[in-house]
Amino acid sequence: MNWKTLATVVLGLGLIWATGCDNKKDATTPKPDPKKDEDHAHGNGPHGGVVFDFGGGKYHGEFKPSHPDKNATVWILGADEKTAAPIKAEKLKLVVSNTTPKIEIELLPTDKDKDGKASTFTGKDNGFGVEMEYKGTVTFTIDGKQYSGDFEEKPEPKK
Repeated sequence: MNWKTLATVVLGLGLIWATGCDNKKDATTPKPDPKKDEDHAHGNGPHGGVVFDFGGGKYHGEFKPSHPDKNATVWILGADEKTAAPIKAEKLKLVVSNTTPKIEIELLPTDKDKDGKASTFTGKDNGFGVEMEYKGTVTFTIDGKQYSGDFEEKPEPKK
């Protein structure tokens, strides 16, 4: 063995010894939360629409179009996915991404209380006159914090 090879081996072993080579995990590294990352089904909401998450589950939304009225309603629900959770938001922004052209509308509150909170928001667009499974995003802001949730209607299972 020549001196260059020996020096390389000694240097390599020194680096391994200095940096450590154990299999211990760093205790400060957060472990991923499997509940947070996995998709989970919500089923139908209390109004018969599709339920989806806002803000990591603090709020849920329920989207349901009315084809004859050419409108869509989003209800803000609590963590239980059933109970109304009124929020102090002037409007919700609804973007339906699987229509041509895209539907982009503001949904306005229909049940605002004396404190300015509402849980039901509705908006009209001729695109909702088409019977189809809609897919999109709803966003709103409360006290400077933006919440966003994606929804996707699925076809009724065949019996």
